[in-house]
Amino acid sequence: MKLYIPEPVIAHDEGFSEKADIFQRKPFGERLANLVRSCKDGIVIALDAQWGEGKSTFIKMWRGHIGQDAENPIKSLYFDAFANDYQKDPFLALAGELYELVTDEKEEKKKEFKDKAKGVAKSLARGAVKIAVRTISGGIVDGSMIDSAEKDVSDLFADQVDSIIADKLENAKKDKLAIENFRGYLEKFAHDHGNGSPIVFIIDELDRCRPDFALDMLEQIKHLFSVKGIVFLLVLNRVSLEEIIKVRYGYGVNASQYLQKFIYLWLNLPKNSGYYYHGAQYNDYLLRQMLEDGEQYYGEGAVKLLSDFSRLKGLSCRQIERIFSYLAIIYNFGLFNRLDSDHKMIIAFVCYLKVLNPQIVEKIFLKNIESRELFEVSDILFIKNDKDYSHITYLRRMVEYDLSDEVNRENMRMHNAQLQGLPSNMLRKACEWLSIMSI
Repeated sequence: MKLYIPEPVIAHDEGFSEKADIFQRKPFGERLANLVRSCKDGIVIALDAQWGEGKSTFIKMWRGHIGQDAENPIKSLYFDAFANDYQKDPFLALAGELYELVTDEKEEKKKEFKDKAKGVAKSLARGAVKIAVRTISGGIVDGSMIDSAEKDVSDLFADQVDSIIADKLENAKKDKLAIENFRGYLEKFAHDHGNGSPIVFIIDELDRCRPDFALDMLEQIKHLFSVKGIVFLLVLNRVSLEEIIKVRYGYGVNASQYLQKFIYLWLNLPKNSGYYYHGAQYNDYLLRQMLEDGEQYYGEGAVKLLSDFSRLKGLSCRQIERIFSYLAIIYNFGLFNRLDSDHKMIIAFVCYLKVLNPQIVEKIFLKNIESRELFEVSDILFIKNDKDYSHITYLRRMVEYDLSDEVNRENMRMHNAQLQGLPSNMLRKACEWLSIMSI
């Protein structure tokens, strides 16, 4: 059994195929495509979802969908911001993506694009000039040395400042014109290459970037690239991006208000698919992906228990993946298949706790918790509509039995034949196995 889910392979023209679109997000994708087609003036849209909710997979399917539309295809560009945040300035990285659209053009078209981009790049470079002070380190500097050097340093600073100010004044008009020319060229560029629809520039993983890179990119999108015919779609987690803003500007800043300057519309990636929360579907998908060819998994009750938790707790795809990775490790230890279905459910519960509340695993292992406290901490002491979560209901009986003393166990066995022959301390044993690992 594989220890982790392989990265889904989405063909560039696959779109929302039945195999790929396991959360049935095609209707939302179609509505988003219609919205983009209507944005002739060009705006910035943000697609918000928690980390691990399948944003990147959705956007790959959506690109295929809009690009293969027989009646009205939309051109799109994809930029992984996190993979590129080693770069100092996002401008050239973004311009480079647009340049890909002219690689098949004649040389004069390529040269025109490069000349316009170089003009802006030079303007940005001039704006980024900072005065630096060379310091002496590794030794002790006394007062007399500082006094004797003070005048020379002051003269040097004065010369540098005068030079920088003069340069800025002389080039201010040139820089402004370069930016205006670039924006005008970009608008014509979008018109010529968009085939009657806006070009969609997708920026993924922005919330995972260095704060300076992420916020510089936002500002450059707003001031340099937001023109008629280009729609920016930022794929991110809003909470994480707001934290980045606070890191850069201080925790007193209103991060939500700050983002309003750059993002016109926020959309939330749908999480639900009909009555069943998507985690139940994702569990089945994960299991199929993680099993090797011809391999069988005899833990149906454990998978159904995790589906109950997925629906009840609204687990993210990433959380579910980590739970299944722990299950796979236990499975690959060679321990899993020797256990009955009840034990497998208990192990699945401990894997769930290991991801959601690892401190509880340690408390169970050290016998520092009783069943009621465990249920309260896990928020499963009382569940509305227990019949909808029958596997969690059954789990509670097993856990209560497992953590009870022998007198109470005997009493429980008398009233519940299902508990006959069920060994105790299975919960603690599972916690012992999992306490030695972390992923």
